[in-house]
Amino acid sequence: MHGLYPNDASWIDTAGRLLIVAFFAIVWLRNLARHHVEDHVKRLTFFKCPMPRQAFWAGMVLDAAGCVLILANWHPAVGALLLLLFTLLATLLLLRFWEMNDPMKRTGMQNGFLANVGVVGGLLLLLLILM
Repeated sequence: MHGLYPNDASWIDTAGRLLIVAFFAIVWLRNLARHHVEDHVKRLTFFKCPMPRQAFWAGMVLDAAGCVLILANWHPAVGALLLLLFTLLATLLLLRFWEMNDPMKRTGMQNGFLANVGVVGGLLLLLLILM
């Protein structure tokens, strides 16, 4: 039995695809809250990201576009690549644990960094299915 999408070999592929998109969509919606926007801009500024506010919104566009392309099954591999790019850039810009002096902040950021390594792994597997 095939999954919901033509590239999905089974319902497990479809479930994986939808769970990955749900993760990114939920975080995207949460990040629309004013205090989250300002927190991200503040952290991007702290880590010396050029044009931090514009970088934040560019990331939001990458995230949304990737989700829509995957859900609509219209160039879904491009959508997976957009989410990969978003995750890699966000990780390198916001989770620079090696620059933190406070051990608790360092550990928290390192955990986030490592979680994103797992997300990248899931996105690579999704990309394999979509190609």
